[in-house]
Amino acid sequence: MNEQSKKIQSMFDSIAERYDLLNRLLSFRRDIYWRKKAIELLKIKEGAKILDLACGTGDMLLQLNKIKKRCDVVGGDFSYNMLKIAKQKLINIPLTCADAHFLPFKDESFDYITIAFGFRNVTDKEKGLKEMYRVLKKGGKACILEFSQPDNKFFSKVYRFYFTKMLPFIGGLISGNRSAYEYLPDSVYKFPKKDKYEKMILDAGFKKVEFNPLTFNICDATICYK
Repeated sequence: MNEQSKKIQSMFDSIAERYDLLNRLLSFRRDIYWRKKAIELLKIKEGAKILDLACGTGDMLLQLNKIKKRCDVVGGDFSYNMLKIAKQKLINIPLTCADAHFLPFKDESFDYITIAFGFRNVTDKEKGLKEMYRVLKKGGKACILEFSQPDNKFFSKVYRFYFTKMLPFIGGLISGNRSAYEYLPDSVYKFPKKDKYEKMILDAGFKKVEFNPLTFNICDATICYK
């Protein structure tokens, strides 16, 4: 793990206890809808094997568990403290400490991969995508749910003010780690633009990419087809 990844890991370890509360508060509970929509877009088949990468405290895993299609679901994250909280919420779902750059799974292990609000934290995104491609079965799909930047100029200005000023203040006040919530908008605005992002996914081996903007393009559920 490189130094930048270690810093991000340490940051998430430090805010794990307040992470769920702040997700609900700062997204006005839209994060719940976004996860449900991402799962819906994947059109998961019964009996599938699913990896939720960067699973954090397990919110996406909880949603996956609710679809009741007798799926085999696994969670992976590189933050130990996040996994501890996820374990309390997800007694029967296997969890593993997993670095997105070096996934501890065999080739073609999963039918689907989900990664919700974690891909921007992968420091070598090309390598992360290649690892996701490697562990997906032929014909499998990955859904990268990630923050985006609104298209509407007026809304974009309002959103940027909230995202860069209000969110770090509130997040820092509640979590005790303002820098973690300054990192969030910074990582979003540094995220690759759509054309570069699509090329990156296709270069990793995926044959098709579908973008699905949600809530005024605040975030996007990107479906990648192997």
